[in-house]
Amino acid sequence: MPKKQSYSEWVEAWSNPALLVSLDKREVLAVNTACTDVFGEQMDWLKIGNDEWTNWWKKPTDRARFELRTSNDLSRLFLVRSGELDTVGYVVFEDEKGWRELRNAFEVNKTRYQGLAAGTMEGLAFMQNNQIIDLNAEMMGILGISKLEELQELDVKNLFGLRNWKKLVSRAGHIQEFHFTNTKGRDLMVEGKIETLGDPSREFECTLALMDITEKKRVEHDLLQTKERFRLLVETSPFGLFLVRQDEVGYANFAALELLGYQDEEEVYGTEFTSLISKSDHDRVVEDLNQILKGEKIPYSEVSMIGANGEEKAVGIQMTLSFFDKQPAVQISVSDLSIRMELVRQQMRATSAEESNTTLRDEIIQHKRTQRQLRETERFNRSIIESSIDMIIAFDNDGKIIQFNHAASVEFGLTIEDAKELHASQFLKDPDSFGVIAEKLNEVGYYAGEVTGVRTSEEAFQMLISIAVLHGPDEQPKGFVLVGRDVTDIQLAETELRRSEERYRDILESASDLVFAINAKGKFTYANPSFYKTLGYEGENIEALHVTDILGPEGTTDNWMDLITGSSQEITIHAKNGRELRAIGGGSKQLNKHSEVTDVRCIYLDVSEMRAHQKDARQKSAKLESIFNSSRYILMFTINRKLEVTSMNDNVEGTLNQQFGFDTQLGSPIIDLLKDHTSDASYKNQFQFFARAFQGVQQQFELPLVNQKGEEVWYQMFVNPVSYGDDHEELSCIAYEITDRKEIDQQVRSTLKEKEILLQEVHHRVKNNLQVISSMLNLQRRFIDDPKMLDILEESQNRISTMSFIHESLYQNSDFSSIGFAEYLKRLTQNLIHSYSRIASDVVLDCALDDVQINLKQAIPCGLIVNELVSNALKYAFSEQKGGTIRLRVEEKGQDIEIEVSDDGVGLPEDFDFETNESLGVYLVQALTDQLDGTLVVDNNHSENPLEKGSGVSFLVRFTPL
Repeated sequence: MPKKQSYSEWVEAWSNPALLVSLDKREVLAVNTACTDVFGEQMDWLKIGNDEWTNWWKKPTDRARFELRTSNDLSRLFLVRSGELDTVGYVVFEDEKGWRELRNAFEVNKTRYQGLAAGTMEGLAFMQNNQIIDLNAEMMGILGISKLEELQELDVKNLFGLRNWKKLVSRAGHIQEFHFTNTKGRDLMVEGKIETLGDPSREFECTLALMDITEKKRVEHDLLQTKERFRLLVETSPFGLFLVRQDEVGYANFAALELLGYQDEEEVYGTEFTSLISKSDHDRVVEDLNQILKGEKIPYSEVSMIGANGEEKAVGIQMTLSFFDKQPAVQISVSDLSIRMELVRQQMRATSAEESNTTLRDEIIQHKRTQRQLRETERFNRSIIESSIDMIIAFDNDGKIIQFNHAASVEFGLTIEDAKELHASQFLKDPDSFGVIAEKLNEVGYYAGEVTGVRTSEEAFQMLISIAVLHGPDEQPKGFVLVGRDVTDIQLAETELRRSEERYRDILESASDLVFAINAKGKFTYANPSFYKTLGYEGENIEALHVTDILGPEGTTDNWMDLITGSSQEITIHAKNGRELRAIGGGSKQLNKHSEVTDVRCIYLDVSEMRAHQKDARQKSAKLESIFNSSRYILMFTINRKLEVTSMNDNVEGTLNQQFGFDTQLGSPIIDLLKDHTSDASYKNQFQFFARAFQGVQQQFELPLVNQKGEEVWYQMFVNPVSYGDDHEELSCIAYEITDRKEIDQQVRSTLKEKEILLQEVHHRVKNNLQVISSMLNLQRRFIDDPKMLDILEESQNRISTMSFIHESLYQNSDFSSIGFAEYLKRLTQNLIHSYSRIASDVVLDCALDDVQINLKQAIPCGLIVNELVSNALKYAFSEQKGGTIRLRVEEKGQDIEIEVSDDGVGLPEDFDFETNESLGVYLVQALTDQLDGTLVVDNNHSENPLEKGSGVSFLVRFTPL
């Protein structure tokens, strides 16, 4: 712990506000400058802080957060840290807002750095101790690496070269140019700069930036060479050349100065060019200069120019439009006519014999001059050949190189010396094709076409060449000259252009829009298939059609162009059959160099059907709006997933305000308002149906509410999902009050309940009366000894029991209109088996009964039929055998019901005639079948297998239920 005298020094070392306090009295011993800057000299907050701060100050914890007031009377949130050192304590204040701002600034700078590193065209790298730690994608491309793992094996010093590396480091902060070979073996020229970071005395940290300028240097070199060749061409030209800007001479070559006798170009620079023209030609030259500047072409002319000595000299001039110092200028080529005039004069003197010697001497002089001019012309031609961007190659008759210009040297990658070692055929990818070219040259003396050349790198390329035979003075072939150009890029561009044209043509031909072009006279020059089809002109020539023919009365010869041009126009177009179409689109005018309209190109979309749909939609919308608001007693509204009103009719606001005191507006939480007014006595969680409706299922339910008077009111609710695509974001709700109907319904239910009880009592009394009759018959049997009479009484009892069972089933059911026929037949047949158990104890009853409901009107006849048939089978079917099976089947088949009773007993007698039998049972079965409007089918010797002869009998009754 520092001594007291060094308290101030120790606490001053903190960058954050800090102070030292005594542990016993919590008195301030020392504060640093940062603390007084933030809290002031007095620091009253240490004494008068809130209770929470005061308590903490008396007994501080390691970390705490407090809102303290600074010297400028502002409240700020501080993280307060405390600790002890020997006999004193320390307190440090950290401004949380400043820390957050620092962290946010760091994140912003980090994002910006990443964006700059990814978006810059320079390669960027961060280095420590000559080792790359991080770099961007552009730097990876320059260094020739594809993965970050390759950085571990990368030695930048060796890659750049020790000399280049030292130059970068020693001149840190300055851009240096140097050449190196990257890891992929590619030679690069780059601009590089190093910026050192941190303290260089510890470890060397820096940023390295590289820019690949290889292509830039190559272009600069080529540009300088081209510029130098052009300068030499102009300076050595035998023809005079002036560049005139605003009638002032801006440039004159050596031939021009020599022609007029000037020694230095400064003598003519800035001089008015027309001042060098004789007075006789002055006005004509001025007019020609003005016409040239307007873009017109001026033919070659002959004028007289004034030389430095004041003498006139005949010259021929040719003017062309050019540029000088980025401004329009006139380039004037000047040729000396004095030589030609001198020759004419010499020829005239040659007619005189006495002047023959003079003429001879002049001819010798002229010959020398001609030779000199020929040499100059040859040099001039050579300069032109060397400066040409086309390849120019001359061969002798044996195919050896005579001339090989600079463009050919660059294209093939050969020097003139290397080229002279090759045969003409070796410049072609297919040497045999040279023979075809030679044959063509021998036949017609020239050849033009495309061939495939080959560079020294064995790279093939397409050349467009023109070859002509070279003739000597004796008109004999002495070789041939080739002029060629690399057309690979041109072919690729032409191919892409054709594809682009085909794509646009396909788009136009397949477009559903009406695309057409019209000339300035309003005649059609083009129309796509959709135009022909839509307007009914298929298979016809529309060149004779005028645009006003399709515009109708709106379009005239004066306004048709304004009507169809522009953007987002909607016009009426008339089809051939007179049908009117509405179309949206526009057209553009095509102008020539004189700003005159040459044609108009238009694209329009037929929106007739869309406009019809819009009109229909507006009509439907108006009708729905009328229905929506004219339904007096119906509440209609829509809600969103927040259960807020999105639309409603007028009845909603009025009814809910009158009934429940709601002020319902768009956006009101209507469902939440209704939940507060539900009837506790009748509510059965009906609001869950709204959630189900949002799942896409229609809902219908009754909703009990309590109005402002405390009365229970009922509403019938119809809730349907409103679909937008696959989502159900809204519900449409229709409600109307059914309170009166519910009351009437309750009254009807009460009345029906009373009638049900009364009817149930009637059936119960009928059943009891039938049981009394059955009991009376049973008592009667005790006093009768005649077996036949006993059988009659027993059959009567069974018939009465059959009807009694039906009434018993009815009063036990809540539905009196029909009974469960299967359950009824089971009880009926069990009773019959019990009744005849003394004579048919071994008989088995097999039942196959569908669960069918039969009307009361048909149930009693059906029960009596089954009673008669089963009783008959129990009494007679098994009289000659012991035991057997009775099968009872009831089945629904389509719209009919079938009741079948069959047995495997003795069957009916051979002479039994069902129609003429006078038995009561047979009569009852037939009569009851007729009562059912059914059919009766009797099958004697019945068998389940149709291929076998059976025994027993089957009775099938088929009828249609009511």
